[in-house]
Amino acid sequence: MEKKTEFGVTGNILKLIAMITMVVDHAASGIYERYLIANGIVDFDLYMILREVGRMAFPIYCFLLVEGYFHTRNVKKYVLRLLVLAVISEYPYDVAVNPAPSIWGHCNVIFTLLIGLILIWVIDLSRKNSFLSIESDLARRIIAVLIYLGGCALAYFMRTDYGLVGVATVVIMYCLRGEDRIRRIIAFAAGVLVLTLGCGPIEAYAFLMLIPIAFYNGKRGSNSPAIRYAFNTFYPVHLTIIALVAYGMGLM
Repeated sequence: MEKKTEFGVTGNILKLIAMITMVVDHAASGIYERYLIANGIVDFDLYMILREVGRMAFPIYCFLLVEGYFHTRNVKKYVLRLLVLAVISEYPYDVAVNPAPSIWGHCNVIFTLLIGLILIWVIDLSRKNSFLSIESDLARRIIAVLIYLGGCALAYFMRTDYGLVGVATVVIMYCLRGEDRIRRIIAFAAGVLVLTLGCGPIEAYAFLMLIPIAFYNGKRGSNSPAIRYAFNTFYPVHLTIIALVAYGMGLM
């Protein structure tokens, strides 16, 4: 008897949705906005629609970061990969979508995710009574809270994309996350609510992503080397392409 294929949205599909919406967002800010300004056009209706679509990317990446934390075999390597990606992506980010007086004037979103990952790691260790070999549960929790506040301060002073609100989004998704579908939906919705309250009403468009989240089956999908490479290099590569297109159009 042929085995029935289980229907559901995999992590790879969620990541693909995040990638597409992110491209729309960065193309709007890196190319279309520059085009409007260069040509003296004041009709920003399409621009705002594109940015609204782009609001859907970040909470999906936060959600997948938390899922990745629970499924990774080596958190230290996970942290290192994000750190390398964040550093590599900073120059393309600054050139493509965030012109600043100096590099590191406004750090890319991978730094936000990196700080969030480190914080949920610390919180998890404190919950498992394996944090700094401290026996007192209260002391572990106090130190974990202080480290969380330090992470938020770091995101604020580094001016990472989404800043301390983005870090809080990762942490709230981690704290509310569960293995069942309802808990995942609640965690994602709570994260989007934090973004909406902290960054403005435009972030509420990400609530539309509750639809694919509701069908998420908890599986990664294909883990072939080609797919992993494409996902891992997408962020700096797409920013580089956007910068080159803007330059080719004479917008930079």
